[in-house]
Amino acid sequence: MTTPEPVAGLLARLDLIAAGLEASGQALALLGLGSVGAELDRADRYSDLDFFVLARPGQVGALLEDLGWLGGGVVHAFRNTPDGFKVLFAGGVLGEFAVFDEAGLRDAAFVNARVVWRSPDAPADLPLHLRPPEARAQPLSAAQRTHHLNEALTNLLVGVRRFRRGERLSAWQFTQVYALGHALALAADATPPQSGRADPYGVERRFEVRYPALAARLGGCLPGLNGTPGAALAILDLLDALHLPGWADAGALSAQVRREAREALADRTPRAVRGRLHG
Repeated sequence: MTTPEPVAGLLARLDLIAAGLEASGQALALLGLGSVGAELDRADRYSDLDFFVLARPGQVGALLEDLGWLGGGVVHAFRNTPDGFKVLFAGGVLGEFAVFDEAGLRDAAFVNARVVWRSPDAPADLPLHLRPPEARAQPLSAAQRTHHLNEALTNLLVGVRRFRRGERLSAWQFTQVYALGHALALAADATPPQSGRADPYGVERRFEVRYPALAARLGGCLPGLNGTPGAALAILDLLDALHLPGWADAGALSAQVRREAREALADRTPRAVRGRLHG
């Protein structure tokens, strides 16, 4: 099968980086991550170039100080962590990387890396942290479900009240970011995925593929800056549809949110923000 041109460009850039690391004599291995890692079949024209470099002892600082081993074509770079950079290459490829010694790499949080290049004296057990192909997110505990539900509902209530005060931006954040995040964690836990790989770091990744029925509800949950009351009601409906074990216990709180959201919809004239806001 022919590799699509944008993906071929990503892989060619990785090959350039591998060659630069080998020539530097300062590195032991290059690991591709994410869609340029072991799950290479996910790579497409929108993929980032994420990778880790395993440095030889004492060479982490040198590799971070001089980025010549990236193979040229860097049009922008900034150090976003103590261990690495985000970089933009000519042609639009966005990369993010970190450089570790062996101890640091073994402690780093990652799964399903792919060895792009390794020195003959690199550790034999690279790429480390392999995840079985069938692995899925661990189910939430009862305590975690209770936490997500109560955080979702209280954030909705705060959001609706801030909307009515005139704090549209804060209201949006509490409903369509904080509360929705907790609701999606509960929804993903309660719903069998259709297809696609779980992301260990964010339920929102590939959500539309894994949970198409839930994804169809997202438009109502995300109406934008002026839509907080409707968003609160849509998120309540989503939570209600999940038939969560603790839903009845939260009845008074959910009813309060629904009542105030409906009042806000009927009002549609939140007070103008005057002077300092309290609360």
